Amino acid sequence: MTFSQVLIDTTAIDQLAEGMLGFSDDAQELLSESMMTTLFISGASSSSNGRCAYLLMEDGSRLWVPNSLTCWLVDASIITQTYESYDPVDKLLIRVIASDGSSYIYRCGLDSWAASSFLSCFSNLSKEQLAEPIQITLTAKGRATFAAVAYKDGDSFKRVTIPNEQLGKKVSYDRALDVISYINGTSHANQDACAIKQEAEAAIADAAVTNDDDPFEVSANELDDLLSEIREPQKRISKRASKKPVASPAA
Repeated sequence: MTFSQVLIDTTAIDQLAEGMLGFSDDAQELLSESMMTTLFISGASSSSNGRCAYLLMEDGSRLWVPNSLTCWLVDASIITQTYESYDPVDKLLIRVIASDGSSYIYRCGLDSWAASSFLSCFSNLSKEQLAEPIQITLTAKGRATFAAVAYKDGDSFKRVTIPNEQLGKKVSYDRALDVISYINGTSHANQDACAIKQEAEAAIADAAVTNDDDPFEVSANELDDLLSEIREPQKRISKRASKKPVASPAA
C-alpha cells in the first residue's frame, strides 16, 4: 500500500493520509470537478490559437475552448479570491448551462474589461430575453478580453446594443451588485413563472377530465321515491313473517 503522510502539527501525533487506495476526499473531488467546469477567461495568445478561455484539467494542463457558447444564463455572483502573498481580488462568476446540458462557470476579475462587458450586456437584456437562450462570444483586444452577448430573436441571435454612454467604461462595484441582483431576480422569477404555468396547465387538464362526465344529481322527490321503493319490500317481508302460523305442540 503506497500513500503519503501529511503532518498536522509539530508533535507528529496527528497526521493526514493522502493517496490511500479506495479512499476519496469529497472536498478534493468537488474542487477538482469545479476546476474542470470553470472557464478561466484570459487574454488570447499564439499558444491558445486566439481563444480566450480555458478549462483547467486534472494534470494542470489548459484546455482552450472556442470563444462562442450558446447557453442559458443561470446566475451570477462575486467571490473574493485570497492569496498568501498578494492582496485579495474580487472575481465575477457567471454560471451557464450549455445547449447540451453541460454546466460551466465563466470566471474573471471583477475589475476586468471582460466582467464590465458581461454586466453591461446583461443589464441591457429584458426579463424575457434573459429567459431565452443567449450566445456568449469572447474577443481579445490587445491584452484585454471583452464579452459580447446575443439574445434569441426568432430563429437567429441578435447582438445586444450597448448605449453610447456605457461604452468604454468599467462597471463600478455598486453597479455590479445591482446588475447581479437583476440577473438573479429575473432568473428566479422565470423559474417561478414556469412552475406556476405548469401547475396551471395541470389544473386545466384535471378540470377537462372532470368535466367530461356530467355530475350525477338526484332531486329530493326522486330520492324519496327511491327510498320508499327500497323500504316497501322490507315491510312486505316483515308482514308475511308475522302471519306465519305457529305449530302447536305435539300431544
